[in-house]
Amino acid sequence: MGRRILNFVILLFISFSLIFTQNKKSSIGVALYRFDDNYIKYLKSYIEKNIGNKASLTILDSHNSQITQNDQIEIFLNRKVNLIAINLVNESYAQTIINKVSVRNIPIIFFNREPDLEALNSYNNVWYIGGSSENAGTAQGRVIADSWKSHANWDKNEDGKIQCIIIKGRTNSVESENRTQYMKDYLKKNNIKLNILAEVYAFDNRKTASIEMDKLMAKYSQKIEYIIASDDNMALGALDSIKKLGFNNDSRMLNYIPIVGIGGTPEYLEAIKNYSVFATVMQNPSTQAEVLSKVSLNIINNKSPLDGTTLSFENNKYIFVPYIPVTMFNLDRAIEIYK
Repeated sequence: MGRRILNFVILLFISFSLIFTQNKKSSIGVALYRFDDNYIKYLKSYIEKNIGNKASLTILDSHNSQITQNDQIEIFLNRKVNLIAINLVNESYAQTIINKVSVRNIPIIFFNREPDLEALNSYNNVWYIGGSSENAGTAQGRVIADSWKSHANWDKNEDGKIQCIIIKGRTNSVESENRTQYMKDYLKKNNIKLNILAEVYAFDNRKTASIEMDKLMAKYSQKIEYIIASDDNMALGALDSIKKLGFNNDSRMLNYIPIVGIGGTPEYLEAIKNYSVFATVMQNPSTQAEVLSKVSLNIINNKSPLDGTTLSFENNKYIFVPYIPVTMFNLDRAIEIYK
């Protein structure tokens, strides 16, 4: 009798264990470089919407600190998540993170900020989803070229060259440098010459960009024909600065310096609508989040990363989401993305 009861208890325990195991959701840990970035806010929301109840999802704010993000990777490892998705604070730390995570054989998806191929090739279970810095810079160059050709009056000194200020992100950001270089390359290939009055770093920060621009306006205010930024936040910082001197305050585009960014944040799109800035190139956050979610769910469910999609890899590691130029002419469609 006692043995029967014991066997029954053991069977009951095994049954409950199996039920618990079957119902336990796979887990995904996501580290975002900063929650207060407008584009990242929407990306976060779309990721949450796409994952829904299909997996246990933890999203952490790295507060624009690589040290904080490194600690968050440790948290995910200690929680034994099934996949880690990382929006890097600093792309140069990709290899360090791969070295740490690969020991546990946990898949990694980097997204939104592009690590180099050498780092990605060091581990089988790591991929990148997001924009290509080449695509971003080339698209920005195309917008500048097209607008320069169609606005002869923007050549203030009539020398046929664009007198410009270039604002870049962090000093050690490969992505920011590449965006700027590909923009320059596109213009050069299309026989448009740049006369760079100054090229400064603003660390992806609006306030820093405004301060840097204040200094430059004191020296070049009547010479600048374009302001080109590798990020919308920095472009808005430049706008904050020049507005104080009476520039870009008129819908007729009088006393106007065209500003071109990269990102397509809601606030920047509003500035295009108000004729305060000229253009940006954007990547749909909904599309990026959808791709990230589909690939992540495939991986944690032991499927091929691209199973059930029409996506394809470049160099077996990259899934690129294209950048789209945005000006006043297609602004309504861009704004609709955020509704």
